[in-house]
Amino acid sequence: MDKRAEEALNALLQSKKYREICPDTITRAFTSALGRYKSLKDADKAARSELHAISEAFISKEALDKAEAFIEKWLAGDPDSLKQALSMHASTRERLDIAEELFTRAFQTSENPNSILDLACGLNPIQLGFMGYQNVTGLDIHSGCVRLINRAAERAGWKTTAKTHDLISSIPDGEYDICLMMKLLPVMESQKTGMAKALISGVHSKYILASFPTRTLGGRGVGMEKHYSEWFESLIGGEIRILERFVIQNELVYITERKDYGGQTVRSCDSDRESE
Repeated sequence: MDKRAEEALNALLQSKKYREICPDTITRAFTSALGRYKSLKDADKAARSELHAISEAFISKEALDKAEAFIEKWLAGDPDSLKQALSMHASTRERLDIAEELFTRAFQTSENPNSILDLACGLNPIQLGFMGYQNVTGLDIHSGCVRLINRAAERAGWKTTAKTHDLISSIPDGEYDICLMMKLLPVMESQKTGMAKALISGVHSKYILASFPTRTLGGRGVGMEKHYSEWFESLIGGEIRILERFVIQNELVYITERKDYGGQTVRSCDSDRESE
């Protein structure tokens, strides 16, 4: 990377617009764009477009500010404010009406897990904490979401924590009973070919809860359920068995188990906090 490219990358890293995005994500997006475009200007534009698509499109600065205000109201005793806070994040919002049914069903099938890893979590760990689930670890590229989750968990007394993490830069370590990949795998694959398989194979968890959209944003089916069923089942091959498959609202859900998993439950979140 030459001096002009380094200056452009530093400008991205220091930009107020992208300061809530994981630095590894910014660097990866910019470096990838440099390899695809001859013009530095075009590469910078492409990197900014990708950063918007994978972060700001899910929660804007204004929406994050509102979520923080709603969480404060909820902690002060207003029960309706929690749902309003969670609705500020696009992916968390679309699952609000089905979250209790979906996660209750999934966790019963996976032996009521003691430790949960939630990848690209949005604000979902707050939902899980409210539902009473303990030892939840959320990973997301948006540090604003991470900060809000940790603040809410600490104030509410939950064993829930979140960390900023770019999944394409590194597969998370640690061992968990179940890993949540909610509508995540197609997004990972679109950013890097082979990433979906790498994530499935690389995460250390006995169970995987994976989901996929069955309709476009415009509400059309266009064979998405069939497509993702065939794609996911070919990805997991013979290493993972399907325990349950169902559709709830516009979401195709798989609960799977590794056939020869020899791991142990992850450390408690309290231990994680002490080691940081």
